[in-house]
Amino acid sequence: MFGTRQKKQKGKEKSDTGGVDSKGLQITKPEENYGPIAQRIKRAEGKCKSILFASVELKALPVTIPVNVAIELARDKKRCLLVDLDLERDAIAKVFELNGQKTGLRPKAIETEVENIWVLPGHDFAQLKQMNIKMIVQRALDKFDLVLINAPSLASSPDRRQIIAAAQAAFTCTKDASEATKLTELIKASKCRVIGNIQIP
Repeated sequence: MFGTRQKKQKGKEKSDTGGVDSKGLQITKPEENYGPIAQRIKRAEGKCKSILFASVELKALPVTIPVNVAIELARDKKRCLLVDLDLERDAIAKVFELNGQKTGLRPKAIETEVENIWVLPGHDFAQLKQMNIKMIVQRALDKFDLVLINAPSLASSPDRRQIIAAAQAAFTCTKDASEATKLTELIKASKCRVIGNIQIP
């Protein structure tokens, strides 16, 4: 879906609703199921506007997942902010070609060329001595319909509790059942609601 730079998206496309079980908890082949992931977020939106995408290891959370889910939501006129906590790859900035754009001492949302999508890039967080992600997300919720937080390698992050506390709901992105269990326990211990698991082959 998102491989090359896209221009402003207009209109609304029908999303595929296959690939999700009756509870909507387990999704395989995420590349075919961005629509159902977005639908799950919209169903939870009344109570949950900040959504965490989390993994145990870097490879278990491809940047295509939060980016394409944001595009699905943006097509439904949802103003989305993508917060990239992948400080190692700065992947979301690269997808939207924002690599050289820095926002100063405080991270500031950058509007992308895709309508209704803004980004807080990883390189802005990398230069901070101290990160108060919860406060940043809470402020963003006044301006955006949804905030999607990209947090690969969450389990090993020193800021993991603060990152989880910034989210109202989460998707776990895992390669096997043991990773899913570990991540789910970590997230639930911080009183965050897990609304789905995305299995990465």
